[in-house]
Amino acid sequence: MAMTTSETILQTLKPGDLEELASITGKPCVSILMRTHRSGPDTQQGSIRLKNLLNDASKKLKSLEHDDAILAQVKEGARESNFWQHQGEGLAIFVTPDKCRMFRLNREVDDIVHVGETFLLLPLIREQGNRDRYFVLSLTWDEAKLFQRRGESLEVIQTDSLPAKFNDLILPRDPEVSLQNRSHQSMGNSGGSSTAMFHGHGQGEDKIEADREHYLSLVGEEVVGAMYNTGLPLVVVATEEVGGHFRAVSDVSVDAKVDASPSQWSEVELRDQAHQAIAPKLESSHDQFGERFGTAMAQSKGSNDIADVLDAAKNGRIDSVMIRDGARELNRVNQVVIETLRNGGDVFSKLDGDSSDEAEVAAIYRF
Repeated sequence: MAMTTSETILQTLKPGDLEELASITGKPCVSILMRTHRSGPDTQQGSIRLKNLLNDASKKLKSLEHDDAILAQVKEGARESNFWQHQGEGLAIFVTPDKCRMFRLNREVDDIVHVGETFLLLPLIREQGNRDRYFVLSLTWDEAKLFQRRGESLEVIQTDSLPAKFNDLILPRDPEVSLQNRSHQSMGNSGGSSTAMFHGHGQGEDKIEADREHYLSLVGEEVVGAMYNTGLPLVVVATEEVGGHFRAVSDVSVDAKVDASPSQWSEVELRDQAHQAIAPKLESSHDQFGERFGTAMAQSKGSNDIADVLDAAKNGRIDSVMIRDGARELNRVNQVVIETLRNGGDVFSKLDGDSSDEAEVAAIYRF
């Protein structure tokens, strides 16, 4: 199959991508994962490290008597002029003889090269068991910012479009409207508290409403991409009006909300307000899987034996499975992940040290 340009474009991992990747079987399937940097001087080191990983992949392919020419797809995509300027915390590359997909990741991964009949998806499954991390969306009609709580601080998350002002995402329809809109905003409107106004000919409430819905839906798409597969909850801080419209037009799952304009608070105050809203949910959900697994084991509907779990995964019996972070039996555990995703089960990882259980996997069966 001939390569198309769209297949080598750097993408954000979205819902459905892991299931699609899990469905692919081929000889060979090459997986390359590496840590990247969003900005700063380390950004340019990515090309050197990728070159080293490609050399490793080439050796593995040749040792298995596969043609390493399939890696040319990766090299072509990475030569794009802005490729290394649009990275996240990590990069995942999946290659078969006829296709290459590249994903920017919203969390760090270790550098690794894997060659097999399926892709290595284990490092990409969502995390559970961390009470101190969650996302906070600060949203007004004028501006959207996404943060992640790590430790005691809020860190701004940069996506392709966020943080953004309303006019960054919704371009005025004509120069007159653009001028009048900018003039209105310069006449004393404080950032994040005003509503973008339009006074061009033929502009009215319908257009304002349509532009607002478009703005919120675009924000929602960026948030979904940034959060996907992290397993972390989201707090939305917005007025009831803005927050209500956002939930109505987006596919974002909101775990807690603060019904107030975030423009009135400093970042520290925003952090405290968000934490107060999400704290009860963090406490109640933290041990949920452990409780369900204990019940399942008592009813002979669960197991932490890797051989039993892998057999159950192949037969579509797994409802959900927890993978211990840093699993030692990489290939077998990865196959559990692949088979579970293929059969519609849920997979997530438990952070190492968060449980005294040394088992590689813990699965809850459907039957």
